[in-house]
Amino acid sequence: MWAGIIAGAGMRKTGWVAGLNHGAHDASAVLLKDGIPRVWIEQERLSRRKHAVGESPAQALAACLDHEDLTLGDLDVVALGSDHDDLARWLGVGGTERARILPYDDPERLFPRDVFQGEPKPPVMAVPHHLAHAASAHLVSGFEESAILVADAMGERTSVTLAHGRGRSIEIVEELGVQDSLGFFYEAACRYVGFTETQAGKLMGLAAYGVPRHPMPLEAKAIDDGLMWTLRDHADTPGRRGIEAREADLLSHFSQHCFPFACGRGDEVMAYKDFAASAQSALQACMLELAHRACKLTGSRRLSLAGGVALNCTANGGLAGADFLDALFVQPASTDSGVALGAALHVCEEMSGSTIAPFTMAHAYLGKASSRWEIRTALEQADLTFRELDEDGLTNAVARVLASDGVVAWHQGRGEVGPRALGARSLLGNPARRSTLVKLNQLKSREVWRPLAPSVLAEAFDDYFIGSPNPFMIVAARVRPEMQPRIAAVTHVDGSARPQAVYEHTAPRYAKLLRAVEVLTGIPIVVNTSLNGPTEPICYSAEDSIRFFKEVPVDALAIGDFLVVREEG
Repeated sequence: MWAGIIAGAGMRKTGWVAGLNHGAHDASAVLLKDGIPRVWIEQERLSRRKHAVGESPAQALAACLDHEDLTLGDLDVVALGSDHDDLARWLGVGGTERARILPYDDPERLFPRDVFQGEPKPPVMAVPHHLAHAASAHLVSGFEESAILVADAMGERTSVTLAHGRGRSIEIVEELGVQDSLGFFYEAACRYVGFTETQAGKLMGLAAYGVPRHPMPLEAKAIDDGLMWTLRDHADTPGRRGIEAREADLLSHFSQHCFPFACGRGDEVMAYKDFAASAQSALQACMLELAHRACKLTGSRRLSLAGGVALNCTANGGLAGADFLDALFVQPASTDSGVALGAALHVCEEMSGSTIAPFTMAHAYLGKASSRWEIRTALEQADLTFRELDEDGLTNAVARVLASDGVVAWHQGRGEVGPRALGARSLLGNPARRSTLVKLNQLKSREVWRPLAPSVLAEAFDDYFIGSPNPFMIVAARVRPEMQPRIAAVTHVDGSARPQAVYEHTAPRYAKLLRAVEVLTGIPIVVNTSLNGPTEPICYSAEDSIRFFKEVPVDALAIGDFLVVREEG
């Protein structure tokens, strides 16, 4: 269908397709050539505003085009990761009210003249939000077929989608409405503790300190008519009013039934540890039930997972160990950023079908790299003393700093996509020292109780962890009891960790660093947290990482082939 539309528009077919997440948050852009991702940039990395709330993806799209030396005119089509016309129908708005409430499709917002100098605008195709999420997972999973589970706050009118991926096609099997939203449930739980809706990771970390003893208003039971919610008073209230009423019901329930019976006292966060454990336990049980149902309905023993709820590493760890699953793939950019990729992939399939080559997402290094010239210029302008080293010299020098309990800002290669630092823009430390946890949390102005994650050589994963190796730091595992004292800085209070398995063929320099660390410490692991301050997204450009180094008292900066040490010797 869409191939015909493009042909009717008189456009030559170039094989270039762009995908955008153009909604209210997590704006992003991706470029595909003949169905293969070439570059993927999140708007927040450029604007330096976390989650890019209210921002257009235009700057990210322009940066993608610049990366490939293209213009808007080189694109066959731009795929959008939401259908806002359908959302408007669900909200019950139209005309001028629709334009006011949902301004995201405005061509002047997508392709502003000041960014694209009035270039001709390409055709635009909207893809349903959950279909885009589903495509972002299954179509890059490497699975020939898989059950698909999408769970987030909401798509146009759904909060959970179960689907079946077979080859390059996706069939929706079952959907649950917004009234059954696990995403909105977890957001309300965050607010009860005193966190914001974007701090779900904090709630997940806090849960490990508690015991799930509080009653939650949902259970994982038969879901023929939705999840088993005990709060149904506003289940049929439509639109935004229904969402707000459901949140009010949840917060009221929490305040009446869950200690400390007070909403939003973030200054006393440990009083909420059992509540956090209860909310996390309910979420995990529901995700396990939904995954089991998806596999039962599709007959598959493989699961592809996406949507904001898929960032819950603890729940993913439970799924990875489920007896009804043989394999699990979780899209590393499971937030709405990921629908840019999914929408583009889906449109490519619709346009070209079987001519599109399969692509497996083995790594997340799809952003832009800093060139040697950019790095040297930025270092010189920052008036920093630096050395240029070959790869062995650099990794050995950084390993010595880490083995001496130093902290290193590590900026290498193409930036990663998604919310996890994966060894491209990372802050690294020694996992063997308990003090590293305190030091890194203090440097980043984080609460001291929050956990930090390890990066481990993939071939050593089973020596230290019980679970499934994952390259995206998105599936929790157990730390082997005998290894917990050896890697105390990355062992959470409940004996869990969120390890990143590092493979030499996808991250060769990072793997070489881990080998150099192993030579000096006997442990092929580093603490890996994101290279950023508390209110900003992960560093992206050379200027970002150099500014961080100048403002935060870390011991060294390894940026490209250059090393800056705060105190020589």
